[in-house]
Amino acid sequence: MNDDIAALPDRSQREASLSVMHDRFAAVAKRFRDVYGLRLPRHMAVFAAFFDSLGKRGRNLADDALGLTPGGITSYFDADGLALTGRDGLDERLESRFRRDPPEFVTIMWGNSDGEHFGLWYDDPAEPPTFVAHNFARDSAETWTSGSRSGLVEILRRIDKGDADAAYDPQLDDPERQRLRDRFRQLVGEFADADRQACAADGLSRWFGEHRPPILGALCPALPADAGDPRGGDERANERFRAYRAGAVEVRDWIAEAERELAAGAPAYALVLGQELHWMDSDAFRADALRLLTGAYRALGRDALAEIAAVHHAHRDLRSVAVLTRASAAPA
Repeated sequence: MNDDIAALPDRSQREASLSVMHDRFAAVAKRFRDVYGLRLPRHMAVFAAFFDSLGKRGRNLADDALGLTPGGITSYFDADGLALTGRDGLDERLESRFRRDPPEFVTIMWGNSDGEHFGLWYDDPAEPPTFVAHNFARDSAETWTSGSRSGLVEILRRIDKGDADAAYDPQLDDPERQRLRDRFRQLVGEFADADRQACAADGLSRWFGEHRPPILGALCPALPADAGDPRGGDERANERFRAYRAGAVEVRDWIAEAERELAAGAPAYALVLGQELHWMDSDAFRADALRLLTGAYRALGRDALAEIAAVHHAHRDLRSVAVLTRASAAPA
């Protein structure tokens, strides 16, 4: 383990990785904007630099000690990242997009169990991402957030969680594993100034800190005050869950009511029902979910999210969410 710690990056490696990722940022941000219609935050260059500085051995250690590996759009920062394409002609926005992921979620990192993945959360394409969210795709597939502003802050949160979990997990309480977590905490701290500067340059999303009423799937998109009543809250959400599961006739009444409100310029209820039906993943309501989502997003001026919802709807049955691939060499 001591040899492992010694293999982790020194200052020169850190500065070299920051320089490289800073230089790559503009081209990656343009690619991301062209593909997703979203703003890539500068803190993603710092996040990519952190993992790049570790080298292959250090990234394996991060996987072992923290259960974290870079993924999703972070691949655009690789040396040949801009040469990546969607396999079999698939849209790049499907990369690491599990079938119940909400359109607002764009994956940047993997966890180590139950399809755990972490992503930038975009309430509004006109704004930087609001925070980092996480989702266990092969468990409840609900989306949660601790409010981390950046991927680097989310890594620190994971390290702190490992320390807390060590109180009842003998494997995590092992002194050598604790020493490794401490070293990763130190490494994250060495990137902290660059991360803070990047976050300051990005600015806060106007939706950061916005109240989000409970809905099914866990995380309600932020909504302007004049968007109507989203019908949030645990009691209402639980009532809807029972009705969705039963295929109850009142679900059709709710959909019709949401569409009337949407037509009248109040998209909140349509967005919530669309999100919940998307998360429930029932074939009976799949078309309704898409119609509600795309209508609500367009009414809110969030066209990029409507387009993500549409391409996801068309390809939700993919056997693998590994979509980005390196193009094969041209035949001789």
